[in-house]
Amino acid sequence: MIEFYRDRSSPQLTCAIVGNVVIPDGYGSNAVSPRISHDGIWNTLASAIQARGTTPGIQLATAWSGYTGAKSFQPKERAETIERSRRVASAVNPSLLQRLFSGLRLGTHMAAKAGFRHVQLHAAHGYLFNLLLDSRLYDGSNDCAAFVSQWADDCRSLGLETSVRISLRTGDDQFDKTGTTAFQDRACKLPVDFVDVSSGYYNVDKRLIYPSVRPIIQARHKETFALAARHPNVQFILSGRAFYAVNRFPVKIHLGICRDLIANPEFLREQSRGCVNSGKCHYHSRNTDSVACSQWRDRT
Repeated sequence: MIEFYRDRSSPQLTCAIVGNVVIPDGYGSNAVSPRISHDGIWNTLASAIQARGTTPGIQLATAWSGYTGAKSFQPKERAETIERSRRVASAVNPSLLQRLFSGLRLGTHMAAKAGFRHVQLHAAHGYLFNLLLDSRLYDGSNDCAAFVSQWADDCRSLGLETSVRISLRTGDDQFDKTGTTAFQDRACKLPVDFVDVSSGYYNVDKRLIYPSVRPIIQARHKETFALAARHPNVQFILSGRAFYAVNRFPVKIHLGICRDLIANPEFLREQSRGCVNSGKCHYHSRNTDSVACSQWRDRT
């Protein structure tokens, strides 16, 4: 990870966010999910990013005991995901909710001590914070939103920049028919510096998370632009093969670069060579434990 993020950091990149890092006492989304701790390796990682002229960022997340991420992009059991998510959320009583956010605050302080200056709450893709912020799935969503606000205030007192990552929709068409706009709008009222826009639940439709075909990419961009129009005072981050549409972005939508930079660490200087959708970066779906790419000449 140190080598990976060092190679991709540069003055051309505002912030490098280390993704899907598990909070203390949280649960990873797969067997190799990193966990924030007091280990000095986190300081080494943040320093490696900072030394290349990029702000070190970290995305804090948790799934739940027994969570299993689907290998297929459209798993056969996807129709059961929403009801399963509702059951998971309903088991989070007020005491457990408070402990969950205590873990988030502890993880945030660990990250700040290690040198990370941007902290993102991962409330997307059907992971636990996503479920708890959605009133369609969790009766205590107002309490969860209040805890997120407290967390953001705490981050501000530590001098940290904040963001929250959300999914525009789940990918379950029946569920998404009702309440989707209300969920998006609720997330945009959280007192964070940026709303990072993604889409899809991992166990419903991963094509929305990792869009590769034009109709899905265009739908992601169109829906993000509509969200931004409803919230003129909110700063957004848009990823999802967004680089080539950057000239159409409103000023308050910032560019998130993911797979192009994975494929080519020098992408910001040689933009003609980016992701070609080889699929090797989807390591969990391919039954491997690390990211690869067909464009890494010395690793093919």
